[in-house]
Amino acid sequence: MSTENETLTEAEREAKERADNFGFHHREGRPTGEHVTLTPEQEKARRKRNIYIALGLVGFMVAVFLITVVRLSQNIADGAAG
Repeated sequence: MSTENETLTEAEREAKERADNFGFHHREGRPTGEHVTLTPEQEKARRKRNIYIALGLVGFMVAVFLITVVRLSQNIADGAAG
């Protein structure tokens, strides 16, 4: 008598394992000892990308601050006039 796992193909077994593990492979999120070494071009691209992300975040923060100041100023002016 064969069990259910013996009759499944490898792909079906992996799909069942992922379903049992909430969609994560059994090795995901675990240290494997593997390391990635970036080339100088990749490191330069990463640094450039990080700088643009930082500038975008700072720009967003400045925009939110300025909008808040303008709206508060308008509310204060409306309250004093009315």
